Amino acid sequence: MKISFIIYGLRSGGAERAVSGLANYWVKNHEVSIITMVQSESFYPLNPNIKTNYCLTYSKSSTNQFSSIKDALKRIKILISHLNREKPDVVISFMTQTNIYAVWACKWLNIPCLVSERANHELNPLPRFQEILRDFSYSFCKGLVVQTSGNKKYYSKKTKSEKIKIIPNAVGKGFHRIMSELDKSGENQILNVGAFRNGKAQDILLRAFAKIDTSGWKLVFLGEGPNMEKYKALSKELAIEDKVCFKGAQKDVASYYKKASLFVFTSEHEGFPNALLEALYFGLPCISTNCPHGPADMITDGENGFLVPVGDVDTLATKMEELMHSDVLQKRFRENAIRSTQKYEMEPIAKNWMEVIQNAIS
Repeated sequence: MKISFIIYGLRSGGAERAVSGLANYWVKNHEVSIITMVQSESFYPLNPNIKTNYCLTYSKSSTNQFSSIKDALKRIKILISHLNREKPDVVISFMTQTNIYAVWACKWLNIPCLVSERANHELNPLPRFQEILRDFSYSFCKGLVVQTSGNKKYYSKKTKSEKIKIIPNAVGKGFHRIMSELDKSGENQILNVGAFRNGKAQDILLRAFAKIDTSGWKLVFLGEGPNMEKYKALSKELAIEDKVCFKGAQKDVASYYKKASLFVFTSEHEGFPNALLEALYFGLPCISTNCPHGPADMITDGENGFLVPVGDVDTLATKMEELMHSDVLQKRFRENAIRSTQKYEMEPIAKNWMEVIQNAIS
């Protein structure tokens, strides 16, 4: 089978990692290509047998509607050219704007198109025109794949529910192999992984950490973004800067999961919380905000982690302290977390995708 993925770019991110993982998994038995809207180096390793192409060398920079339409038509035209050359049996597109381009290019060439919608547009709605265009375009796709039950509920109001399939991300390649090598020696670490941007709310974690007894504990952040300097200043203001480490973006996230004792996730909203999934898969005792959407699909409160209200510093601090000082609770969460995340391994996730593909091309 010939499978073509379409995505805006291949930089660091959940969608990019999902595409890379599926492409690497399938290229062993299928012809796989990846077409990006803009030229970019892949942040994640790609099998050399995967073909890569791009539409344009520059990002969209137009500010007025006429220029935006002109830019979109140009990308669709180039996309049609690439697909006509590849002649895939199926196209899988990721992310809203790219999905719209892909649907129309595939419609022109009569190629079955599956779209993966990952954004939480219920809390972050598109401009009205874009929302109408998205919903109209998705009526022509062969299947709509979402990652959470919350997103399925949202899109069921807009398209036939039988077209919608929930398939979460697979956990990163190699994580299972090194789970037996978990390193918990030395100082206890609380880990947070995520970009420092609005909606991630790492300030809540800093404030909670400042409220409790942290003797023998360190707070470690992985990620970059516009809010990082502000949060560094906040750690000084809270007088905890000697216990907080900002490590920036890291390719080898696994080594940090290995060393961590707890994982805390503070997002206000999510499309799909990849970092939380990875932490659970590693068997880390986790605390997460019960934000829409994703954490409640992964954590059963009190069984494999704690769910706390969004933005609630006091409750987060209480649960952190409870978990930090209970070896029994940590052990229970760790064992249940590992069991609960086996379904997120690449093999069952790829199998679910292949079922959707077979339905699309039959």
